[in-house]
Amino acid sequence: MPVELVTWKSVRKGGLRGFADVRVGALRINGVMLYRKADGGAWAALPSKPSVNSDGTVYRGTDGKPKYTPILEWTNRDTSDRFSSAVIAAIEQDHPGDTE
Repeated sequence: MPVELVTWKSVRKGGLRGFADVRVGALRINGVMLYRKADGGAWAALPSKPSVNSDGTVYRGTDGKPKYTPILEWTNRDTSDRFSSAVIAAIEQDHPGDTE
């Protein structure tokens, strides 16, 4: 899956490594989040938006953290994994070490 990195913003907060805007063919996806687990596993997550209650306030889980709803979803795990790998490779090509 060819992915072109448009912009990258490195942000280190917990497992979050940063935000990317990418182009896949004629589609531009803004706000792709890159995460890395302590065991080294990394993945790119499609953008999401905060879930809101009927009164417009942000819905929070029992842990007090905001809950998010996907905006876009892959229909299968294989496509999701290929997208993640392609995004990580594109970031590493232009910004070596930023995904670590």
